[in-house]
Amino acid sequence: MKLKTLAAASTASLAALALLTASGLTLGTAYMDREVTCLFNMVREVRTIMELEVHLLSHERESARVALTQHPEHARARDAAEREMKRWLHELRSNPVTAQNAGAFGAVELEVERYLAARAGVGERALPVLEAQLARPEEADRAYAALERLLAAKLAEAKVARARVDAVNRLSNTMSHGAAAALLTGILAALWQVSRRVYGPLLSLRAAIDRYAAGSHDARAPQGGLDELREIAVAFNEMAAALDEQRRRQLGILASVAHDLRNPLAALKLTVDRLRPDRPLPPEERLRPMLARIGQEAARCDRMLTDLMDIARLEGGELELRCEVRDARELAEEVVELYRPAATAHELGLSLPEEPAPLRCDPIRIGQVLNNLVANAIKYSPRGGAVQVAVAREGAEITIAVSDRGVGIAADDQRRLFERYFRAPSSGRVASGVGLGLWAARRIAEAHGGRIEVTSAPGKGSTFTLHLPC
Repeated sequence: MKLKTLAAASTASLAALALLTASGLTLGTAYMDREVTCLFNMVREVRTIMELEVHLLSHERESARVALTQHPEHARARDAAEREMKRWLHELRSNPVTAQNAGAFGAVELEVERYLAARAGVGERALPVLEAQLARPEEADRAYAALERLLAAKLAEAKVARARVDAVNRLSNTMSHGAAAALLTGILAALWQVSRRVYGPLLSLRAAIDRYAAGSHDARAPQGGLDELREIAVAFNEMAAALDEQRRRQLGILASVAHDLRNPLAALKLTVDRLRPDRPLPPEERLRPMLARIGQEAARCDRMLTDLMDIARLEGGELELRCEVRDARELAEEVVELYRPAATAHELGLSLPEEPAPLRCDPIRIGQVLNNLVANAIKYSPRGGAVQVAVAREGAEITIAVSDRGVGIAADDQRRLFERYFRAPSSGRVASGVGLGLWAARRIAEAHGGRIEVTSAPGKGSTFTLHLPC
């Protein structure tokens, strides 16, 4: 799993939980608001019914007082109660009850209207008639009973609504706690994934790096966690393995250099021992070859140390070129003449064009490349084998080809031939080496804007061609 996949999945999961929680709470709040509004309307209706009952009783009382006393004050109080009854009846009609109580409301309205009709004109009728009417309270009782039935129905309905509100409230609390628990669980799961797939592998990688930095070169990072961390661990392990291999090869280089330096130093020591101060000097005809041998061995040591310094500069990217215009024919001829006295067992050939081949280059560096190519051709050629050096001009390039009839190089090995420290198996069986000569030659050629190409076949020899711009 990649880091962006983990982040996207965690974010999407938490967002989905938050959305579901918000949706549930929103729906619960809307339902609660609707039920509370319904309950509020029921409370208003209960209040209206109770007000009707109060004013019905007040109207009945004041009607009786008017019948008995004919006092205007009681008549006004009766009329005021009648107006309030009509107003509250209109209020009840404007805010109708639910369909379940529509019949009860109709009965209340009918009984109240009958009662008011029966009590109309109480103050203008004769006393015996009034007494007869007041002696029959059925209209008031029926109206009051109708109001009581409606009130009981509304109270029952309000009780049911209150129960629904309590149920919704409990459900909302349960959803809130469940949503909080789900969000907390999601966050903990995301943190656990981050800890297992990110933090843990990072600590392991850091520990491996610390162990490697402390000198434990066999330290390797565990390849676990997210894809990116696994790729980093793989890259670190490959880098550590490459550094170990490079360290091993560097130790091999030091051993090879020490071995190569031992031969000229041994020759110098033997020659110098013959010239010790406690011994007489040999004759001049013997002294001159000895001094020449000392000069040759010293030059050989200097050349080896120079090559090592050049390799160090190449690896550090600090190769300095001191270019000048030279004839490529002269450079090739100098290299061939340098190796001709030492390569008596090989036939060195030189092919040069008739016209000059001017080349802008660092002659020392190009000579180093040609020395390497010619030395390899001699080294990997059988005794008596021919080594040919040919200079030619091809368009805007000068080519210097070094050919031999040696062991040759397999096609699979040719692709890696110019890699640092690489040596073809066929070459390792013929002569020792550390695999830096061709790498350095290619780097020098590329620094001049050129290249080196190779064509070879096992058992048929090889041809290395140096291409340089004019």
